[in-house]
Amino acid sequence: MVQFYNQRAESSENKIKEFRSDFDGAQLPCGDFDANGAYFMLCAMAYNLLALMRMILPAKWERGRATTIRYRWYAFAGQIVHHARQWTIKLNADRRAELDQVLWVIQNCVLK
Repeated sequence: MVQFYNQRAESSENKIKEFRSDFDGAQLPCGDFDANGAYFMLCAMAYNLLALMRMILPAKWERGRATTIRYRWYAFAGQIVHHARQWTIKLNADRRAELDQVLWVIQNCVLK
């Protein structure tokens, strides 16, 4: 019985919790039924796009929640430099390799 509950919790309840908290699906924006339905559908599409991204991202990103993946993308420590009429981003070598790997996977998207 405990094994069944643990399996259920991992497969559905955690996904519902992620949808409600990470995609703001818990609070509907207004009192109009159709507007709330459209909002809910947009949240569901964003969640499904993340699920699709998880299928192609490297293994260490596979189990991360939406906020974790978002912070890993946006929290790259770097410096934007303008030199010789060209903008460049200076990144740490480890982070640059990770970013190159993720961008390569996205550009050559082949679903498993």
